[in-house]
Order: sequence, then structure tokens, then C-alpha cells
Amino acid sequence: AGEWVVDELEAVNDKTGQVYFTGRMDTPLERHLYVTDLEGSKPQRLTDRDGMHGISFSRDASIYVDSSSTANRPTQVSLHSADGKQLTWLEENALDENHPLTPYLSDWVEPEFGTITNDDGIDLHYRLYKPAELKGKHPVIVYLYGGPHAQVVNNAWGGNRGLLMQHWVSKGYVVFSIDNRGSNYRGKAFEEPIYKAMGSVEVDDQVSGVKFLHTLPYVDKERIGVYGHSYGGYMTLMSMFKAGDYFKAGVSGAPVTTWRLYDTHYTERYMGNPNTDSDAYEASSVFPYAEGLQGPLLIYHGMADDNVLFTHSTKLYKHLQDAAKPFEVMDYPGKKHSIRGKQTGIHLYHTITNFFDRHFDVK
Repeated sequence: AGEWVVDELEAVNDKTGQVYFTGRMDTPLERHLYVTDLEGSKPQRLTDRDGMHGISFSRDASIYVDSSSTANRPTQVSLHSADGKQLTWLEENALDENHPLTPYLSDWVEPEFGTITNDDGIDLHYRLYKPAELKGKHPVIVYLYGGPHAQVVNNAWGGNRGLLMQHWVSKGYVVFSIDNRGSNYRGKAFEEPIYKAMGSVEVDDQVSGVKFLHTLPYVDKERIGVYGHSYGGYMTLMSMFKAGDYFKAGVSGAPVTTWRLYDTHYTERYMGNPNTDSDAYEASSVFPYAEGLQGPLLIYHGMADDNVLFTHSTKLYKHLQDAAKPFEVMDYPGKKHSIRGKQTGIHLYHTITNFFDRHFDVK
């Protein structure tokens, strides 16, 4: 679509010639519904509320269901006619006195969104939570993912992890995320630098984010940690191993450690054939950089993970042990990639939080 990304073709009305699609014409941080026609007229936005919209049309394209949220508004579900007019709420999910979130709204911190420019002159979107009361220098947790076809910085409800970030902010942490090159909804030119080069420009852009944090008067640059899961776990390792001067402690969840062990259909799309592109695979593995580990590192993994196999972590455990590099471990027997289960999730979030509290001296 030129300067912006089309997410999905949602419906076509054969009788009127109208075409309905979701995209990012207004901002990469929000998904909206637009309508145009088969002649290519200028798209008109139909969704009037801010945020992220998931659309499901009827077969005749006469009505649709809109599931929408923002970073500060949980998901609401509404029914609309094809011209965008709301017909009724299906689930208003209003933040009234009966909502389970209401008792905590007085302490709710709204994120700030902005952009920085990296060393290559490319604008990167960030999200920043800061404590309501700024007193002196605050520690930071950088939450990242960084991989292709994914986005962290957006105006959408954050679910359990978003609530975890609110908890961190209430303890005095600054919580920061930035979408590096290689991530989604910025177009092909923004994503393609990681082709056959995973773990490279992503780290550079995350470092650009930390350099920005260094300019904030309330940030303690000696207490900047990093946390991610899956590709984010891989990115945590790469950030700790390659940029330890910037990232002082890290939590790596279910990390890929070598792309030779990951799903072929995913990996070869971005990394090529391991038989003909072996140098790229070696450069994108965490092992060549592990000697660079400086700060405290916690690795956790579900031992029944059928996505990123547990052997990714055990190979790294041995490698770090052989290099006499200290690290911490919390593995979850019987758990798969997402470490599901209410009590297990509570245990995991406590483990992550306690790790940063200990190493950053947060009470």
C-alpha cells in the first residue's frame, strides 16, 4: 500500500463493489478497518475508536463484529453495519464499579509512545512506562521480542504481561520496549535487514533504545535489565552477550540458541538453507558470543516445550558451564512453550520479578 501496511482483506461486496480491509494507514501502532472500491478510490476509515481492531464480516459483507482494545482499555466487542455504524455492544466490558480492574485504576500508569532515530537514520517506535512518582534514579526493565512478523509496541491491551508491567512500575521500575528492524507492520524494507542475519541489527536497535534511556534524567543506566521470551529470549541472550555494557542483567525465556535446531519452515524462510548458508547460521547462533556475558543472567524453559525444544537451553547451560560463566536457571517440568497454568504463571512472574529485585536492589 505504499507508505503503510495492509494487514488483511476482510470482505468484498460483489453487489456494491466495495472492498473492506484492515491496515495501518493512520499509524503502525493501530489496526483499523477501511473501505475502498474496485476502482481504487481513496480508502475511508470505518473504525472510530482508537486502538487495535480485529474484524469479522458476515458472508454478504453487510455487517461485521469488531473486537477492539487499547493499551488502557480491555477488549470490547461490538456489532456494526458495513458503513461503520455501531448497532449494539456484544461485550461492552466497561470499566465500571463492577469491573475486576476498577480497584486498581487509581494506580494505573498509561504508557507514553514515541519514536527515536537509530544510528542508520531509521525511526523506531517505543513504549515507555514510568512510575507516577519519580524519585532519583530508577531501574529499567526492557521488554523485547524483536523477531519477524511480531510487534511489541502498539496501542493494544497487553493481557497478563501488560499487568505484569504495571506491577513493575508500581515497584519503581521504568518499563521500556522498542520495535527494532525486522519486526512487523513497517513494510518489507524495515523487516528484510535480518534476512540471513538474525541477532544483528535487532541488537543494534535495542542498544539505540538504551542510549535513549541514558538521556532520561530519572533512569539509572547501571540498572538496566532486559527480558524476553521465545525470540525475545534469544534476543535477551544476544543483548547480554553482545552488548553487556548496556544491559546489566537479563531474563531469557525459552530461547532459541541455534537456528539449526528450530522449525525448518520458519527458519529457512529467514535464514536460508543451513547446508549452503552455514556461515549465516553460525553468526546467528548465541554460542560464538557467550564469552561476552558480564551481568547476571536467568534462563527459564518448559521442559516439554515442543516449539523451542528444551535442548536449546541445555546446550547453552553446558556451554556456559564449560566457559565458567555463572548463570541462574528455573526450568518447568511438563510445561510447554508458553509455561501455561495459573499457579505456574504466578510462580514464573514472581521468579522474573525477584531476579531483577535482587540484582537491582529493589525492595
